[in-house]
Amino acid sequence: MSTAAQTAASIANSKLSTGPLSDAGKRTVSGNALNHGPLDHDGPSPNPAHVALPGEEAALATHLESYRKAYAPANQPEEDLVRTIAESYWRLERAHKLENALFRQILKQDDYKDLDPIAAQSLAWSNKDTGLQRMALYAQRIQRTAEKTAAALKIMQQERKAAYNQAKEEAMYLTQLAQASANTFDAALHFGAPHLHGGFVYSTDEIKLALLRVTRLEEARARFNRAA
Repeated sequence: MSTAAQTAASIANSKLSTGPLSDAGKRTVSGNALNHGPLDHDGPSPNPAHVALPGEEAALATHLESYRKAYAPANQPEEDLVRTIAESYWRLERAHKLENALFRQILKQDDYKDLDPIAAQSLAWSNKDTGLQRMALYAQRIQRTAEKTAAALKIMQQERKAAYNQAKEEAMYLTQLAQASANTFDAALHFGAPHLHGGFVYSTDEIKLALLRVTRLEEARARFNRAA
């Protein structure tokens, strides 16, 4: 038999999404229940296969795009990490909403409704049957996933950018050497596939612009540092 707190948890959960009404939709959601359910007894997976509930697809797409713009992934591995971060924070927001809805429903129960808010909150949190502890654990797992993924992405992007900058610097030196040697060799031939150099692709025009920029900066520093 369900306790009053468990009934409250069911009501709060149902208020977040009524789910699809068609038979096909019901079958789909039924198959995804373990992925969505934050109150699974064995503990929820922090990376469910399906993130958007019915009707949330457009909002989730906008959410994901904002993270892509912020992190600017340059390849598929980075794209995968950015998506994990975005989806994690999407689920975290849902967990907080569910927690708030669940707590509001709990306060309406006989064991809590006559207590002051602080005492009611303390009692509800200490009672594992309310589901609040499991909801908090679910949110913590999502938060850790997001933080660990963000740290991994930072390292990956730093390594990629370092490799790119090194390749660009080497290309500038090789281009200057080629010019000084009457173009007896092609500097571009000294670079392999882009993924080996952080995505760097040799371009004569871009290298010439980079060399010109270095020259101008050196002239500017010499002139204005001397004036100062």
